[in-house]
Amino acid sequence: MPMQDFLAGVLLFALMLALVAAATALLVRRLRHLDRLELALAGVVVGTGVLIAVHLVPLMLGILTRGTVLAAALLAVGLAALVAPAGDDAPDPSPADRPIAPSSQASWALAALAAGFAAVAALADLGRWAGDELVGVDPLTFHLPNVARWIQNGSMWHIDQFVPLLAHGNYPNNGDVVLLSTVMPWHNDFLVRLPITFFLVTMAVAVFAVARELRASHAASVLAAAAAISLPVVGIATIPRALPDSLMWTTFACGILFLLRHARSDRRSDLVLAGVALGIAAGTKWYGVSSVAVVGVIWLGARLLARRTTTAAILRDGVLVGALSLLGMLPWLVRNLLLSDNPVFPLKVSPFGLTIFDAPPDVIRDQAGFTIADYAGEPDVLRQLAGEIVEGLGVAPILCGLALVLAIVLARTRGRAAEPRVLLLAVSAVALGLLYTVTPATALGLRGDPSLAHGNTRYAVPALLIALAIAAWLAGRLPRPARLAVEALLAATALSGAYRGYAVGGLRDLVLAAAGLAALGAAGWVLWRLRARRTVLAVAAGAALLVGLAAAHRIEGAINDGRYRGIDRAVDTLLRIAPEGRRIGLASDWSVGGLSPVWPAFGTRIRNEVEYLGEFVDGFLTPYRSEAHFQEALRHGGFDVLVIGRGFYPPENTPEQRWAMSAGWRTVGLSPRLRVLVAPAAPR
Repeated sequence: MPMQDFLAGVLLFALMLALVAAATALLVRRLRHLDRLELALAGVVVGTGVLIAVHLVPLMLGILTRGTVLAAALLAVGLAALVAPAGDDAPDPSPADRPIAPSSQASWALAALAAGFAAVAALADLGRWAGDELVGVDPLTFHLPNVARWIQNGSMWHIDQFVPLLAHGNYPNNGDVVLLSTVMPWHNDFLVRLPITFFLVTMAVAVFAVARELRASHAASVLAAAAAISLPVVGIATIPRALPDSLMWTTFACGILFLLRHARSDRRSDLVLAGVALGIAAGTKWYGVSSVAVVGVIWLGARLLARRTTTAAILRDGVLVGALSLLGMLPWLVRNLLLSDNPVFPLKVSPFGLTIFDAPPDVIRDQAGFTIADYAGEPDVLRQLAGEIVEGLGVAPILCGLALVLAIVLARTRGRAAEPRVLLLAVSAVALGLLYTVTPATALGLRGDPSLAHGNTRYAVPALLIALAIAAWLAGRLPRPARLAVEALLAATALSGAYRGYAVGGLRDLVLAAAGLAALGAAGWVLWRLRARRTVLAVAAGAALLVGLAAAHRIEGAINDGRYRGIDRAVDTLLRIAPEGRRIGLASDWSVGGLSPVWPAFGTRIRNEVEYLGEFVDGFLTPYRSEAHFQEALRHGGFDVLVIGRGFYPPENTPEQRWAMSAGWRTVGLSPRLRVLVAPAAPR
């Protein structure tokens, strides 16, 4: 990337972030009653909402450009300035930073070990991947291609699909909008790991805050946070693949925090924050929709049963949280309704046999999208599934299950003020765990062989985030030996999970990461001690900016010099003959075991048009079933290059290969998985 383009992108990105930060600061100034940690998490929720809004509004209007994003951000600042600061800035009674019991030295030693190792392992993993391209089927097949289409078209009012018989284009896309914010300034993906890593960190902070709100000891709260970010699937999904799940997990945990806080403070602002956070979570993933719905129903039902205020007041609060949660996913539901005739396509909505929104048979889900519950009574398959779950979640489900049982018993037999909230959370975690077992694709794989189920253990993370916070609460309610045992189990969960999830491969990376973390900690401590000296802070900020710019430029060069080359011979050919300004067609199926060609086909700066050769039938992108229709699409498509898959179990002689070659297209690149062809020469 030319230096002037890099610096122009930096300027645009910095200006956008500054405007978002200004709008966020103007909004959270109303929340003077929050302590520093709660205020920081409120800032994360509000700032994320503003960031999504300033990109989503231009997308909804069909005018997305770099300039319209800045205009929307400036408008957000103006609107936020109209919000008057709150008059009541007194702290709430019974502040949550007063733990139920002091943390022992042994507890702090375990917490320091677990949190330190998790942080070092994650930082080492980030260091290994920082200069490498994004990998993984999902980001390369639909997350980043969705972002590319938005940039090219400036609008969200289209269903983008690049592989057949799936419904990626109908997903809720709040997470992809966050990715868009880092791709838009440069039209390049070198910075997409930044927000995902940020939300990984804030997820840990949010889990700590939830445990602290339950009045767990500080050391146990740290252990719960370390265990949360050390779930193997969390590490795998975030740093190498930059999946937007970490956004869902962070905002979901923040929503739980502010719902809990409202039970203590009865402040409407806590409900607003909870609703905004849960809305972002629901609009990020389909399992976010179901998780938020379960928590919302249990929260509302518990309040109605408790009858601590009038039914009308409770219902008003429920409408507020529900409306904000719905608002977070409403744009995607409206898009699906307008373009696919079903807001939750491809799910058929037919309660009590009455069809409200119809959907055709989901071929892929019927063949491979089994649930764990589908295998009830099949012990051989359940044993395999148990191995897949351990691969994705480690031993955390066992610890959490035991903690939930004990917590429910203790919360029902003791009369302390916080225990009804613990019981409510424990019931929510159990319900989310049961929901996980009936969620489609939790036993992903062909019938009787759920060999891909470990990747979708992500769907169980919301339940575990709650359960880990409850385990921290439980530790403070047990006798000292039992408390240390629970804390040791939390530490072991964090250590073993981080070792696997962040692919700890050698001592050298760990030592370098530990040294870097120690240097950052020391610098932060020094700046805190010198916080009254503004000149020192200004110089430090300038130095940090220069170091950050140099690091970003180095990462950009490392990723884009030889981007996606040397992985698949066919993709190498594609990148060589179609760097930009070409129209590229995709066809047939390719194995998921290697590099997806979809995102590389867009080119380094998103200057290629990419389209799958197929037709939408009943809402699903479907391959052409006849040679005549396929060749007609070739004649009218204006394609320069074709990339044709060689089947799920390559190399297969897929029909599309034969049809293209019979139409005169010439093979210029071939690998076991893909065939690259160019258009026949025009007749003279």
